Amino acid sequence: MSITIEALKKAGLQYGYSRTRRHPSVKPFIEGNYNGVDFINLATTKTQLEEAVTFLTSMRSAGKTILFVGVKPEIRQIVKEVALSLNAPYIAERFIGGTLTNFPQIKKRIEKLHDLLKKKETGELAVYTKKEQLLIQRDIDRLDRDFGGVSSLTNTPSAIVMIDSRHEDMCVKEAKRLHIPVVALCNTDCTLEGIEYPIVGNDGSVTSVRFVLEAIKAALHE
Repeated sequence: MSITIEALKKAGLQYGYSRTRRHPSVKPFIEGNYNGVDFINLATTKTQLEEAVTFLTSMRSAGKTILFVGVKPEIRQIVKEVALSLNAPYIAERFIGGTLTNFPQIKKRIEKLHDLLKKKETGELAVYTKKEQLLIQRDIDRLDRDFGGVSSLTNTPSAIVMIDSRHEDMCVKEAKRLHIPVVALCNTDCTLEGIEYPIVGNDGSVTSVRFVLEAIKAALHE
């Protein structure tokens, strides 16, 4: 997949937010302000995306686990689709505090999900009453919603790809504590602190988010 300034522009990655919402850390990446809206320098965005892709490709080649995170309703399906196509873990519903910093506890919840799904598949739940089976199914549904995307994790990930670091600030903080490198699509309202590979661009558009994730997916499939 070719990463060109023309393609970035077509995807709408140049659109930031109003100057009043601008975070000081993104100022060097802003090309100008038109009608009150910050416009992002796409030459910088192109370089950042290419650097992020190079990093992620090296991680993938080394057999490292990359976690995809994006829970905003309008983009969660894209995040899930890309992660699944790469057989990568993902968080698309909500980031639960401690997912990274308290992984042993999260792992127990994942193991419980695996155990209940296995019992359901083998028919072991048939010994319970219909009411009990209903309650168990609700437990399965809840665990699957919260941990289904990360059910393949046996340890903390080696890298994280996220959409909108401002929205996922808890994940950024936990990753920083564990020294897990983060690749993040960040709009002009985001702080770049704690982001090793920021991609400054429009994180509020489905089209722009899809372009960035598809570029990453294409590179990792090669």
